[in-house]
Amino acid sequence: MIGKERQIYYTTPAGGAHRYLLSASAKEVIMFRRQMFYGITFILLIAIIFLLMRGRSAEKERAAQQNTRLAEIAAEPSSPVRAIMPRDLEIVDAKISWTRNSDEKDAAAAHHVISIRNTGEGSYKGLRLRIEYINEKKQIVETRKQEIDESLPPGETLRVQDIVVDGLPDAAGDARITILSADIV
Repeated sequence: MIGKERQIYYTTPAGGAHRYLLSASAKEVIMFRRQMFYGITFILLIAIIFLLMRGRSAEKERAAQQNTRLAEIAAEPSSPVRAIMPRDLEIVDAKISWTRNSDEKDAAAAHHVISIRNTGEGSYKGLRLRIEYINEKKQIVETRKQEIDESLPPGETLRVQDIVVDGLPDAAGDARITILSADIV
């Protein structure tokens, strides 16, 4: 038993020295704990690196979508009476129903019923909407623009029921609708 024992000197932070006599099994326990510590530290480090890289890629994707939206706004014809993304117009309700043709590819049609409220003090006309069709993974599969020529007085809600968009991909399952611009009357 003397050959398997080992003396270890341990110095405390206060400067005191202690001497321990450890057996081979105690040394194995210490080595196992050390390996577990290094292993867990390594796994945590990998997890942190993964989360940082995933966050950066999501940030790049959001920036690309924002640049696309800014390009769409810049492509809108300029007018001294046009409000770009007016804050006082809000989409109160947006319902969608689908008709799908199983014989043809990309032959889905979306039927929209949209209610828009004017919470501001001015009247609007010529509303331009952007409709983003998204799949089950919340990815955009198609983007369309739609124009509504009806006027919307202050404090009123406009309900549009006859918006039909044809030729959509079969993967489209839902839609996000935003107001791109509106003409001030």
